[in-house]
Amino acid sequence: MSPDQPACPDRQDDLRVDVRPLGADGRHLVTAVGALDLHTAQHLADAAQPLLLTGGHTVLLDLSGVMFMDSTGLTCLIAAYRTARSTGARLVLIAPSERVRTMLALTGADQVLHSCPTVESVPD
Repeated sequence: MSPDQPACPDRQDDLRVDVRPLGADGRHLVTAVGALDLHTAQHLADAAQPLLLTGGHTVLLDLSGVMFMDSTGLTCLIAAYRTARSTGARLVLIAPSERVRTMLALTGADQVLHSCPTVESVPD
């Protein structure tokens, strides 16, 4: 591997996060696109944690565009789950990418992090 070739060729070096309210019922869609890793996990936490700290909110975390996730990204998701659990908020992963699903399954996190294939399929 040459020095100017990335270790993971399809990994992006940034994470774009978009937050959008869904109606007046306290539901928010947080969409993440890129790499969820040591360098970017705080960006996702900064967007999701304030919503989760307000009990009663539902945060739908769209991970369909996350093409790389390391242990720091997984820790960020677990921290979001713990915050939601402690405040009475709700966290649902939406359409996690294949790489995210694999990481969740390998670590057993898929047993506690609830996911749905689409925003519309999330039960009320």
